[in-house]
Amino acid sequence: MHYSSSPAATAEFYAGLFGWTMATDNGATVFRLRDLAVAGLVEIGDDGGPADQRPGWLTHVSTDDIDSTSQLVLEAGGKVLRPTTEWGGRGRSAVFADSLGAVVGVWQRGTTASVAFGGAEVVNEPGAVTWSEVVTRDTSATAAFYGKVFGWTQQVGTATEEHEYYEWISANRVVGGISMMDGGHYPPGTPPHWRTILQVGDCTDVVRRTPELGGRVLAGPVDTGIGMAAYIADPTGGTFLVIEPLPELIAALN
Repeated sequence: MHYSSSPAATAEFYAGLFGWTMATDNGATVFRLRDLAVAGLVEIGDDGGPADQRPGWLTHVSTDDIDSTSQLVLEAGGKVLRPTTEWGGRGRSAVFADSLGAVVGVWQRGTTASVAFGGAEVVNEPGAVTWSEVVTRDTSATAAFYGKVFGWTQQVGTATEEHEYYEWISANRVVGGISMMDGGHYPPGTPPHWRTILQVGDCTDVVRRTPELGGRVLAGPVDTGIGMAAYIADPTGGTFLVIEPLPELIAALN
């Protein structure tokens, strides 16, 4: 979900970069790709978008019971930053900080069949979210927190000699990653955080067009070993990564 201080500017940027359209579905603002929901959009200060929310992307995890999840967050050493918000029959959301401070949201699908929203309808293709990962200075503590709250386990992911990386496993499926925050890539004091990664068909072209659309290229493009990637800020300051994955990674994601 994207929180924006200027929805019109945000919509124009992502429309130009990824071809997204913006639609209001049963009172909720949704970005769409090929008429399929690709992400949500909330205006900061609007209902459900508190004035103290920072602009940008916020990873949400699906849950069947948001009340039980909230209790598990507290038991695991996290904090409730935003108690459960009711979105009519569409669903319920809440926002937490994990035990090290990384902010993450949860979403429980609504029970009214005609308006219930289950999340993104398109992923793992150009123009859609393809990966989410938490960046932390303590992978063991992070793994313990999410293991207790969501029942996730972890496995060793693609790593380098300088970089420690793990993948989250839920119901025998890879659902995200844990990236170790090393001093060489992050300034001192950088807090733990979740980041959103979108797939692109041509990373170099996306980097070229980003400034033309009012965004900024913060880093890249760079060859990560699994594809060309870049770090981008949209016009409201929301940051995200884009990756042009290698064919074998695309096959693994799908």
